[in-house]
Amino acid sequence: MLQPARSFTAALVAAALLLGSAGTAGAAVFEDEGMEAAKRDTPILLDAFILRPVGLALTAIGTVLFVPAAAVVGATRPVDIGKPFQMLVANPFRYTFIDPLGQH
Repeated sequence: MLQPARSFTAALVAAALLLGSAGTAGAAVFEDEGMEAAKRDTPILLDAFILRPVGLALTAIGTVLFVPAAAVVGATRPVDIGKPFQMLVANPFRYTFIDPLGQH
């Protein structure tokens, strides 16, 4: 019974270690490129294969969570409906589908 849980935990730890080292290795910048490039560039593979799918999941989750938030905010203060929409739906959507790859 505990063996599958241990295997799953070990796999999660291994994945976290691999992703952490890949992110820091990919973010390494040569000194002559300057600090501006280091601040704005994310490795494209990390962005395409890890961050964008997470952004897609956050867009879906935010859309689902927006419905009850809109009901509560709409019933109390209808003029503030844009605040939860911006936070839960628009920001993840913009990140996932509009922003260029590697610019985060």
